[in-house]
Parts: sequence; C-alpha cells; structure tokens
Amino acid sequence: MIEGMKSDKRKAQTSIESSKRKKAIKPGDKCVADKLNFIPDDYQEVIHDLRVHQTELAAQNEELRKMQHELEESHTQYVDLYDQAPVGYFTLDRKGNILAVNRIGSRQLGGGRDALLKRPFSSFMSQDDSDLFYLHLKKVFAASSKQTCSLTLLQENGTPFYAQLDSIPSSIGFGGEHSICRTTVTDISERRELEEALQASETRYRSLFEAAREGILILDAKTSEITDVNPFLTEILGYSAEEVLGKKLWDIGCLHDTAASKKVFSELQRKGYVRYDNLPLETKNGREIAVECISSIYLVNNTKVIQCNIRDVTDQNLLAVSSPVAGDETERRRAERRTQAHGLTEQYEQAIKENKQVKASLLQALAEIKALKDRLVIKNIYIHKVREKRSQFDYIIGQSDGLKYVLYRAEQVAPTDATVLILGETGTGKELIATAIHHLSSRRDRPLITVNCAALPANLLESELFGREKGAYTGADTRQVGRFESADGSTLCLDEIGELPLEMQAKLLRVIQHGQFERLGSSKTIKVDVRVVATTNRNLVDEIAGGRFRKDLYYRLNVFPITVPPLRKRVEDIVPMVHAFVQRYARKMGKQITSIPKETMQALQDYQWPGNVRELESIIERAVILCPGPGFQLADNLNPSPPLDSFLGGTVKEMERKLILGTLVEKGWQIEGKEGAAKILGLHPSTLRARMHKLGIVRGDVSSQSNSG
Repeated sequence: MIEGMKSDKRKAQTSIESSKRKKAIKPGDKCVADKLNFIPDDYQEVIHDLRVHQTELAAQNEELRKMQHELEESHTQYVDLYDQAPVGYFTLDRKGNILAVNRIGSRQLGGGRDALLKRPFSSFMSQDDSDLFYLHLKKVFAASSKQTCSLTLLQENGTPFYAQLDSIPSSIGFGGEHSICRTTVTDISERRELEEALQASETRYRSLFEAAREGILILDAKTSEITDVNPFLTEILGYSAEEVLGKKLWDIGCLHDTAASKKVFSELQRKGYVRYDNLPLETKNGREIAVECISSIYLVNNTKVIQCNIRDVTDQNLLAVSSPVAGDETERRRAERRTQAHGLTEQYEQAIKENKQVKASLLQALAEIKALKDRLVIKNIYIHKVREKRSQFDYIIGQSDGLKYVLYRAEQVAPTDATVLILGETGTGKELIATAIHHLSSRRDRPLITVNCAALPANLLESELFGREKGAYTGADTRQVGRFESADGSTLCLDEIGELPLEMQAKLLRVIQHGQFERLGSSKTIKVDVRVVATTNRNLVDEIAGGRFRKDLYYRLNVFPITVPPLRKRVEDIVPMVHAFVQRYARKMGKQITSIPKETMQALQDYQWPGNVRELESIIERAVILCPGPGFQLADNLNPSPPLDSFLGGTVKEMERKLILGTLVEKGWQIEGKEGAAKILGLHPSTLRARMHKLGIVRGDVSSQSNSG
C-alpha cells in the first residue's frame, strides 16, 4: 500500500511539472516541443486527444453531408411533386394576379409559365365566372380558411373546361396579415359529365316510375317501411303518398291478414323474388280488390330495397267467371299487360344498373382525386416548414457581419421568455428585430402588441398601458383595456422606452417584476403573462446619470441587450437595400426601373445616413416618384457628410450641440415640417426634442453658436 501511495505521488508530481512547463510557453516560441519537454506519456495523451477530436469532426462532417443530401433530395422531390401534381397549383395575390404556377397549371390554361405570371386569373374566364371568382377570393381572405368554388375556365385558344378551385390564404414573412392565396385547380370536366349522366339517369328513372301504368311500391328491405310510391298505385289504393310513406304496408289497412303479410315479407327477404297472382287488398274506401304482385329485391347505393309491381286484376277475374270466351279475352289481355309490365320492369332495372355504374365511377374518381390532393397537401406542409426555417429573416435586408450577428443574437433569445433591450440609432430597424424575436418565439400565435412611448402624452400613457375603468377621470366614458392586458400570453414591444416619464417607470418595473397591475380607477389586481421587448435610441446609462431613467428599471430591461449597428457601419447592406426599395416602389407606382448607375450607387454608399434605413427608404421613394424613365436617378443632392471628428475642437457632445443648434438657428427654431430642423438632421421630431433636452438647448440660445463662429 505504501509503494502504491509513493507511485501516485510521483505521478501527481510529474503532472504538476508538465502543467508548469505548458504554462511557461509563450506565443511565438519556435520550438514548442522543446519547451514542453514532453515525456512519452504526455505524447501519448496528446496524440489520443487529437485522434478523438479528428474522429468527432469526421462524424460531424458526415452528419452535415447527410443532412445536406436529405435536404437536397427533399427539395428535388418537392419540385417534382409541385410540377407533376395531378392538379394545377397557383399562387395569387390579393388582386387575383398570378404570382407562381406549376407545369400542370400552365397546361390547363394553355400558356407558358412565364407568360402567365402577373396576369389576372380572371382573364381566363367569362364575366359571370369572373364575378364568382372575385367573390371566392374575397371569402378566402375574409374567412382566413379554405374556400371552394366551381366555375368554367377558358384556355388561351378558347377551349372551356370545368374546374374546381380550392384556396387557402397564406402570408409572406412575419407581418401576420394574409397577403397571398394558394389555389389548386382541378379539372372536373369528366366528373361533371358523370354527374350530368347520373342526373339524366335519375331523371329518366323518375319519369318511367311516375308514368308507369301499373302500381310500383318501393320498400326498405331491412325495416319494411315504404320509401316511395308512384301515382298509379295511389290511384288504385285511394291513399295519398303522404299517408303511406314511412309506414309498413300492413299498417295502412290495405292488407287483411297482417301475420300472413309478414310471413310473405320474410319469404321475399329469404328468396329475393316472389309472385302472387290474386293477392287480396282493401282500398281506403273499403272496396276489396285482387292484385297481381311481383316483388324483387335490389341493391341500390349499398342498401337493399324491395320493388313491388302491382296490377289490379279484379275486373279480369269477374269477366273470367262470367264467360269462358270473355275469360280467354281476359287471359289474352292479361298476357299483353304482363308483357308490357315485364318490359317496364326491364327498363327500370336497366336504369338502376346504369345509375349504379355511374355512381361507382364517380366515387372512384373522387377517391383518386382526394388521395392525390392529400398527398400534395402533406408534402406542401413539409416543404413550407423547411422553407420557413430557411427564410426566417427574408424581410430583413442585408448580409453584413454586423447584421448577421444581430440576427444570430435574436435567434438565441427568441425561444426564451427573457426580456430583451434593443439599442440603436433612429431608423435602424429596431422594430423589425423585435417582430422577428416575437415570430420566432412560442408566443407567435398571438399578435405582437406595440406601444410607442414617445408618441403618447404623459397623461394618457398610464391608461394606454394599464387600462382604465369607466369614470376613472373626466372624459373616461367607457372602460378601456390596456396594452399589457391585451398582450397577455403574447409579446409587448415598448418602442422608445427612453422617452417614458419617471413616474411611469416605477409602475412599469412592478409589472415586469411581478406580472401584475391595477387599471386606472380600480383596486383590483390583474395578473398577466407578458414578454417585454423594449427599444430605444438613447444611451440609457447617460440617462441614468442625468436622473432621467431609473437604474433598477434599466437592469430589469437589460437582461439580453441587442445593439443594431447604424447604416454607415454596414455600407455593404446599402446595395441590396437600394435594389429592394427601388423594385418595391416602382411596382407600387406602376413604373419599370431597370438600371441604377454606378455613380448613383456610389453616392448612396458615400453618404453618412444620419437617419439610417428610414432616411434611405424615404430618399428612394421620392426618387422613384420623380424618375422619368427606366434609369434610376436621385432627386436629392447627397453630399457626403464629414465625420464628427472633422469639426474643429471640442468633444463629440459639444460638436453635436453645435450642429443641432446651428441647424435650429438656420431654420428659425422650426423643428417639424418639411423645412424643419428635424428633417434636415434626418431625425424624428421627438428624437430631436429629446436631444435638445439632453444637451440643454433652449429656444433663443445662440451664445454657443456665436462663440463657435
């Protein structure tokens, strides 16, 4: 045991010395192995670790290759299924214009896929069907659920075909509002012909049934209840159709022996066919008659029915008794009528047979269509989920490293319920990041509730956030539900949180900490489950130092901060943004802008963009409005703004004060409007007022400006 303890001690000493040698190595040493002075055991350990890491990396690479192969294979299957689907697959906008179509859909309309894009779907139908289609489209977006309609479509060459439209609303991005309609078009011309043939067969059967010159009675073989009766039989028995339908034959008083009738009925069910030459019946007025009855069982729509063909033979029997000659004549007439009845029966049976064949063909066609459509729907749902995962941030434009890092941070925090603080200059798109976080969270099924803290007056802010009871103050005529209560189970975005008054900050802190509050004018505590995402363009640390923001609220909000970089720090995002904005507003205004000169793009990249993306979008929209031709031209003269450190002397804060004060003096202290200082500086008026308050700028203050000159 003592020798073992000595051995363990030597191993521990060796490990400590090896560790010290490793720590003594500095970056830049030429011979790491010499410095380490590895002993053989150390070499074996390092080699083992390297082999383990190599094996893990190889396994991970193989898994990634397998996932990539599966995704590519799934995409190929989707494309094949999309194009080879048994139905036309169309994507339409809210106006009914074709945005996308599969190969079968283009064949249905008889045109090329490229030629069909952006064409109104209603151009392939008559005016009446066009009105029906737009009503169908309106119902799709209004009901937000699947809608179906049938109408006649016209191919490019004028050939009509009858089609069934099955449409569901869908949305692009995370805006929440349904913006497109996905429609399958099924050619049901053959089904329509089958239905018309079925209807014609039923009409033919009904006309034969009602025109027959012998009584026909239809009964349910299982319940023995009368399900149909023709006019000739009601005339014979004296009962109306309403008096016999739904009743058993022996319950309407026309059969004397009920037990014998039930026995005959049982025999018919057992044999499937019975015949009686002189069956005694009693009419409604009490007259006894003799009838010839031929009864058979048929299978109609998987239901057994009994058809009874009944002829009144009372007069023939009387003639047969009174005279042999008359009996012969009566027998001859009876034979003729029997032949006629047999012919009518054969026609009736043929009509039933045709009816069954048409129905079977129709059911088989419908089953095939349903199976194929179900398969397409399942595949579409799967591919939609894959594409949705791929395009989580498609509506956020840019590929810069700064923006990618912001999106990475948003993906990290979205699945949690943590409070998020989004920082950044005005116009950088902080609201878009907040929306993305909400739609990537488990609360995405509920709407995102947004409050602009800078846009609401301080005296109304409390009732907007927490609600009020009727009569809480003068003018409060109704009860109002606050934004926190509306956002229960969802996400509340507090935009421009830095503008929140101090007295409201304490109440907001309590809601975030404890999830409860009281409506204005009420003592009842309301509990809510709300995730808070706040945005601000202010430096909250400076606001705390100036006594304008609570430190405890800042720490409560700053659980997971995300800073959105300004546009001037991600110049590489300007090019895709310009192209996207130009196409958006050109399409909106019905213009065709096909080129953007290099010098124009360079001028946009050289500009400092104090208003960030919002300013860029406004300048692009204005330029598109004034653009006379297909070449894009700027309507504004963008002079590259010098960086702040190019001003002579002073700190950055002093430079900012000089710039704002100079612009205010130049514009006669006008803040808002087209000629206001906020417009010149590229700031929101409320943001400019906040900066003036922070920098101590008041109207009439020109001393600093004059000193700077």
